[in-house]
Amino acid sequence: MNYLNLSTQMMGEDIAARADSIEVGIWVRLTLYSIDQENGGVIAGCRQWRELEWIKVCRVTAAEVSISSGLWSWQGDDLHLWNYPTDKQALVRQRRESGKRGGSARTEAKKEAAKINGAKSDGPKPNPSKTQAKDEDYLGEPKHNPSTTQAQTQRKQKEKQNGNGNEKDKYSLSYQSAIADERERDWEKVWSAFPKRVDEKKARAVYLESDVSPQRLIDSLADWSQTDEWTRDNGRWIPLPTKWLERGGWNEQPTQITRKEKEPVRCTL
Repeated sequence: MNYLNLSTQMMGEDIAARADSIEVGIWVRLTLYSIDQENGGVIAGCRQWRELEWIKVCRVTAAEVSISSGLWSWQGDDLHLWNYPTDKQALVRQRRESGKRGGSARTEAKKEAAKINGAKSDGPKPNPSKTQAKDEDYLGEPKHNPSTTQAQTQRKQKEKQNGNGNEKDKYSLSYQSAIADERERDWEKVWSAFPKRVDEKKARAVYLESDVSPQRLIDSLADWSQTDEWTRDNGRWIPLPTKWLERGGWNEQPTQITRKEKEPVRCTL
């Protein structure tokens, strides 16, 4: 389906009214993706998706959809959307199938009519070569060869298809470039969260090759920066940023916080 038909009254229902604007935006993006896929409002197996896949496919992050909301719910690894227009999806599919059957019926009717008209025609059939010769004498140029016209039409259709494919490739490359640019911009905030900033070039290369979200790195660094391991001996035991990123340090749980009563200061992207 290429359209979304939402009732204005729907957004006034209790579930939608209790949701904040961020939840509504996430729900809209998930619904748009589901309408494009015609999946009935169920995104199957998406709990196993990686962060970058969420961003590319639905334009949301895994953290955003992991929160509980009345606009969507998890059943196992499947994400179920609230108020998905299943009736509209069924209607579109029904019309699509009817159109296919109608087109097939019209084609058969045309073939039958051609047979009847051919049987009623009297007299000898014209000689194509003589007819073409007369046309050349009268018009000064030969008529179009049907086979040539057909070949030109097929070539144009193929060129059009190739053109569409190139546009899709261009769009895909453009979107991937936008994702890369966004990670480049987020790197400055991630780098400023490291307590020991050494060899930024190597650390940045490792970061760009990973798919971990910048916010997760910043939160993890805020926790680690308060541990006994990173604060004692003037930070002597703080690992280099490149080493920490290569081993996936954000997946490790800090063992001891030096000041438990103080919440870590986090930078929000």
